[in-house]
Amino acid sequence: MEKSTAAGPDWSTLPSDILTTVLGELEFPDLFRAAKACTSWRATARALRHLGIYSRPQTPCLLYTTAAAGPRAAELLSLADKQAYRARLPDPPIGDRNIVGSSHGWLVTADARSELHILNPATGEQFALPSVATIEQVTAILDPAGDLERYDLSLDGVKPQPYAVDELRGFLYLKAVLSCDPSLGDCTVVLIHNPYRHLSFARIGNEKWHWIASPPTEPQGYSDCIFDDDGVLYATNRLGGIHRYALDIEGSCATPETIFNDTAPLYAYNDFIAIARPWPRMYIAKTSSGDVLQIWRTKKSTSGEQKQIHTTRVCIYKADFDSQQIVHVPKLGDDALFIGHNCTRCISTKDCPGLLPDHVYFTDDKYGLMDGHEICRDVGVSNLEDGSANEVVSPQPWLNWPVPVWITPNFNKINK
Repeated sequence: MEKSTAAGPDWSTLPSDILTTVLGELEFPDLFRAAKACTSWRATARALRHLGIYSRPQTPCLLYTTAAAGPRAAELLSLADKQAYRARLPDPPIGDRNIVGSSHGWLVTADARSELHILNPATGEQFALPSVATIEQVTAILDPAGDLERYDLSLDGVKPQPYAVDELRGFLYLKAVLSCDPSLGDCTVVLIHNPYRHLSFARIGNEKWHWIASPPTEPQGYSDCIFDDDGVLYATNRLGGIHRYALDIEGSCATPETIFNDTAPLYAYNDFIAIARPWPRMYIAKTSSGDVLQIWRTKKSTSGEQKQIHTTRVCIYKADFDSQQIVHVPKLGDDALFIGHNCTRCISTKDCPGLLPDHVYFTDDKYGLMDGHEICRDVGVSNLEDGSANEVVSPQPWLNWPVPVWITPNFNKINK
């Protein structure tokens, strides 16, 4: 029995195994608050996190940088309690990196030498990915002293284009997606990259990237990709076609299969076939019930003292593989959809009650340094029922660079 006082039971004397179970079921904002209750709760909460055994699924957060936090820290705005939490991150400074992707609680970032790392903001763990110089189209050029001078990027039938060491990342990397939580092992990273929006992949711990040659019928390049639970990759092109790839790391190859034909409307101009304007940004996702979705996002630019880009419409379609047609999906039911540089995904609001059902949470996914650091970022929440969009938080606290990104905190550790 717990010792009782006039104010109630003394919860500080809970047996450690019961306390570990109870605290382990809390989302991290509640866990952090519980840790302030007393010394024993603080010690248990710290042990859960530092031992890497705190695996409770979390509600997504918006990760961004602020002037107040400085270049070596990020803020995570929890959608569970609408509060921001600061995370100190390892070098190189997060404020100097490009954010290329977000999957399973890990960021994929590009540093000032255009090299890629995976970084877990919740645990502080970080690991290097294979060098950019091992990507098929990239060549590292050294000066007479043997130091890196620049990169050359090969283009089909065109003289290689030179890029400064810190500039290549702004053109090369479009999006990165992880196949699973790296703490579970055997994790593969897929890059959508230029030139021509090609795919390359590597297993974490390997030394080189493996290029996936696009099918001859694929002139448009890829816009988004996801993994299923079996590690099979689904990639959508900019016309809505979907290809399935079984990745073979040992054989350094990937077998493509077209499972859904192009669906975007086209127009012809002087014998040139192009997608009808306005050009939508294509995403691919699976609902919590398993349906494959195409998401078409259209934007509008506004000029003035500060350039702004606004999402004007988000249309969602189900891919009907039998008829090879898309079917408009006016509502997501209990699901919420997250799009941007993150791995595109639907999340059941029954599991995350802090989310709004039938809403699309979006972040800016303009690519690279070419777009500059002064663009006001397009971040918000869209209501599918009436098409309205609202800010995630007001006033917006984030800097324009790096671009804010959705991330689902993951406290599992690789090195336990």
